[in-house]
Amino acid sequence: MAYSPLGNKMDTEGEVEVPDGSQIADNQHGVGQYIETGSFKSPVASRESSNIDQNHISEIQQSPEPEVDTKTPETLAKGKREATNVQIGKRSATLFLSSHSLKATSKPKQGITTKTPPPASRTSSNLTQTSSQRKQNITNSIPPNELLQLRVKKEFTFTGYDIMSDVEPVPVIPEEEQTSHAIRQMYTDSCRQVGVIPVRSLTQQLCSPVVQLRCRSLGPKGADALAIALVHNPTVTSLDLEDNGIGSEGAKSLAQMLEVNHNITDVCLAENLVLKEGLCAITDMMKNNFYIQSLDLTGSGFVDSDAYTVADLLENNKILRELILSHNQFGEKGGYVLAQALAQNDTLRIIDLSWNHIRGDGSKSIAACLQKNIGLRKLDISWNGFTAGDCAILGVTLKENTTLKELDLSNNHLGDTAIGFLMKGVQKSDGLEILRIGGNLIIPKMALVILKAIEQSESCRVHTLDMGDTEVDEEFFSIADELQAKGSFEVAHGPVIKRRDLKATAVDGIDGNMDAVYELFKYMSDNNYRVIDLMKWLDKDNSMSISRDEFKKGMITAEVPLTEHQLDILLDKLDVDGDGEVDFKELLLGERMFRRKMRQKKERLRSTKEKAADLRKIVLAAINEKP
Repeated sequence: MAYSPLGNKMDTEGEVEVPDGSQIADNQHGVGQYIETGSFKSPVASRESSNIDQNHISEIQQSPEPEVDTKTPETLAKGKREATNVQIGKRSATLFLSSHSLKATSKPKQGITTKTPPPASRTSSNLTQTSSQRKQNITNSIPPNELLQLRVKKEFTFTGYDIMSDVEPVPVIPEEEQTSHAIRQMYTDSCRQVGVIPVRSLTQQLCSPVVQLRCRSLGPKGADALAIALVHNPTVTSLDLEDNGIGSEGAKSLAQMLEVNHNITDVCLAENLVLKEGLCAITDMMKNNFYIQSLDLTGSGFVDSDAYTVADLLENNKILRELILSHNQFGEKGGYVLAQALAQNDTLRIIDLSWNHIRGDGSKSIAACLQKNIGLRKLDISWNGFTAGDCAILGVTLKENTTLKELDLSNNHLGDTAIGFLMKGVQKSDGLEILRIGGNLIIPKMALVILKAIEQSESCRVHTLDMGDTEVDEEFFSIADELQAKGSFEVAHGPVIKRRDLKATAVDGIDGNMDAVYELFKYMSDNNYRVIDLMKWLDKDNSMSISRDEFKKGMITAEVPLTEHQLDILLDKLDVDGDGEVDFKELLLGERMFRRKMRQKKERLRSTKEKAADLRKIVLAAINEKP
């Protein structure tokens, strides 16, 4: 079988087979025409990227065509119907097509005859002829004029299709989504197993690095369910369950989980009252867990006897970097035990012992342990019972310790003597950088001595001084302002006391750092005004309530030393219920607050004046003492 240059089949005698006519299609189906190009395409397949079975195409091409007389246009034979499986979009279908006829659009001219080559036998040499050779033979055998008159086209009938099956691909779920779903499902199953309701916010956080659930009353059973879900969790690295009432039983479950899960490095169980049993479980776990670096056990109800368990933890774990034991009940004995453990531990970097009852031998031991400890970078012993003797020991240890960077001694009721001993060591310290001493018995003159001692020291490296709400004078403020302007020093302090005469105070008003409520009732006390007298004078309609405008006009008329802006602040503080008016009860409440502050101030001044002269001499002697 040979082919014409247009792809038409030729019989063995070299004549082009030109069947005429086509199968009549059903009225309900469409008929399409395409020029033969060697591959068959359907109308549907031309619109949708179709995959026609190549085996069917080859069978159609190799099937013998019916012999037709090229001189007559009538159809001499009918083709056969073909069924082909194709892919249409996302669905599989069977197309019924006919490939039965070839039709000549015109007859050859009279007098032109086609030379027919002798029949060739189908030998292996003929079969191996290339397509270019076959095309050349056909071109030579058919006259050019005759060839141009032939317009051969393939006609087919599209008779419909049958849907075989829905082969829409199953969506591929990313591996991360599968893992997240498995993690959430594990928590849901564990809650069902334990008998608690899953926490929605917790379910969402289990697929993130940080799980933070505070003040949600999770309880011991909720902690059990969470522990089961976290055993093989690969994503969570920080666990914060502050104030959830998990107790010692919940702490035990979490400790068992942490023996297996080595991804979690930060654990916060603050305000959960884990008590001794929970602490023992955590300590046993920490002996085998070398991944947890931060542990927060604030408000766990620990007493002095529990200090031995904490000491055991510090002696057997060399990975922990931060330990927070704030708001517990460690006293003198507990402080002594903890100090012995700290002296032997060089891997802990931060320890927080604030809001305990450490005093006596306990506070002295903690101050002395810094001579041996070379690992601590931050020591927080605020809100305890340190005294002048403890500060004397701290002053000595700070000279020798070069690794401690931050020391917090706030709110320990330290007087001038204690601060003097402390500053003697701070001046010679080569490592301390942050010092916090706010909330102690420091008067403005003593605050100035502290600042100058740091400024004039050549070896001191303190760049942050936190004085809390300590009152300072103008000289202190001026020096601190200069140091801060250089960008190498930061100072935090309370209000600045400015020395002005009474006339200047009356004209310029109260300093912005002062309390407007305090100044109002101080003015009334100095002039022997009562609250009821003020109310009667300002309340013109006897309603026992004063509007903001009436109050401001009355204060201006009475020449109270307050600016208009300070009067607005005063009214905001007095108007407790926010109704825009100041009534008699609110004025009484403001006076009660003023009386309380006055008593505190008088007690404070009385206690400091008694020892001010002698203590100041001791401080100056300690600072100026030559080594």
